[in-house]
Amino acid sequence: MPRTAENLTIWRQGDGDGFGRRPQLLRHTLASSPLFSDEAIAGLIEASPRDRFHVNTMPRDATDPRKWREGDMSGLSGHDVLAAVTKGNLWVHLQRVQDTDPAYKTVLDRLFAEIAEHVPGFRSYKRSMSVLISSPRMNVALHSDMPGQSLWQVRGVKRVWIYPPNAPYLPQRTLEDIVLKRSSDTQLPYDASFEDGALSYELTAGDWATWPRAAPHRVVNGDCVNVSFTTEHWTDALRAGYAVDYANGLLRPAFAGRDLDRSTQGPAFWGKLDVTAAHKTWRSARGATTLPMTVDFRVDPTCDAGFSDIAPYDIMK
Repeated sequence: MPRTAENLTIWRQGDGDGFGRRPQLLRHTLASSPLFSDEAIAGLIEASPRDRFHVNTMPRDATDPRKWREGDMSGLSGHDVLAAVTKGNLWVHLQRVQDTDPAYKTVLDRLFAEIAEHVPGFRSYKRSMSVLISSPRMNVALHSDMPGQSLWQVRGVKRVWIYPPNAPYLPQRTLEDIVLKRSSDTQLPYDASFEDGALSYELTAGDWATWPRAAPHRVVNGDCVNVSFTTEHWTDALRAGYAVDYANGLLRPAFAGRDLDRSTQGPAFWGKLDVTAAHKTWRSARGATTLPMTVDFRVDPTCDAGFSDIAPYDIMK
């Protein structure tokens, strides 16, 4: 489709056929949007309640996801947080910004309307947008996301490595534990040999990347502050795969711990849907839908690293 002033996304012939099925690098036109200016982002930071943000750090040379740390920035001004990010080693994740400011919902809806125009049969729901602000050379831990996921670069340069969503990069048992919230999405095995199976993209302003559901990925920033955003979505096919992984995790002990079939067709699939629905209803009634996270640092623009260590405490999120 030819680019016009109204288009937020740029597609080449054949791009729509691969969406969600394989890693892809595409282009967008939001790099100069005022919604991602420092002033707008500072306002988003201040407007985001505690249940809608993460702030994290990880040593710049680390690849072990267990070194990923959770922090807090409550009560700080948005510009103080941005100053800490600029000088330090921080990753700020503002979640569900479409609920914080309706201007982002307008953009989110437009993006997915354009995706639907180009991807045959695409119908999405439970869509969400998060804004990411991160320090020069910040290292983001290997992790796996359960919804459909895209990463949109607005400012700066970063490199993303995307791994196949199967063993050894993502063992089926590990995937099930993440889906069942028995472990976090960063608790993945990692070995340097994984790099042989990775697909790597360098993202600059105006690039966006997408990949199959649950594909593990990690990110390293260039020597510059980065501003980007992610979008998440669900489709019937994504929900079906999620439900099967959920049920397989519950059924694993009854089958001697072995991997079960992940098909999303046939009688066994419909039985697994019932298992998943029943367990999620029971779990919700018990309130057991979140994992505790340990917070052990606080954003501090006066420190060289952009944060200071504090006595650890747990939050549910």
